[in-house]
This record gives sequence, structure tokens and C-alpha cells, in this order.
Amino acid sequence: MTEYRLKVVTRPGAGLGFRLAGVPVEEVSGPVTAERLAALVEEPGLGILAIDEELLGGVPQDVLERVSRDGVPIVLPFTLPARWGERVGGEEYVSALIRRAIGYHIKIQP
Repeated sequence: MTEYRLKVVTRPGAGLGFRLAGVPVEEVSGPVTAERLAALVEEPGLGILAIDEELLGGVPQDVLERVSRDGVPIVLPFTLPARWGERVGGEEYVSALIRRAIGYHIKIQP
């Protein structure tokens, strides 16, 4: 059985919570380029690559679709709140990802 690991890519200063949970974090100051994304997904043993959605703005949609088709690693965009207590979206993406993986729709409630 293959063991996969998680890696988080986020803005500088936003990775502390992930680090406290023991997750490897790479902080990126500018947008992630298509070349950098390709290098990240080629890391051996990587199962999930969670990337701050703001950083994915520079990656062309066709590159994201190709990475998504490959299956592993799963590229999971997320949004961090800008202020304490702020709610952010993302449930739709995760719900669609689960539905595609298991063939069943799950409603995520807070």
C-alpha cells in the first residue's frame, strides 16, 4: 500500500496553523506559475497539494485540468479568512471533488 503525504502552499505568514498540525508548508510570495505547479505535483509521495486559491490565479485553466485528470496528487484550492471570524467558501469545490470520487453527493454543513 502506498502512503501519500499532504503539502500546503500558502502566502507568507499564513502557514503557521498548518505547521503546528505537522503539515509541511511552502510559503510563496507571488502567484504560482504553471512551471512551479508542475514541479510541486511531481514531488514523490505527494497525495494532496493544498494551495491558497489566491496563488493559483496565474495558472492557466488547461494546466489545472490536466493536473486534475492525473488523479494523484489531488490539487485542493482553499481560501483562508482575511480576518478572525470571517467565513470563507470552498464547500462547493470539496463537495464536487467527493462526488466525482465516490459518485455520491454530500452536503457539507458548518
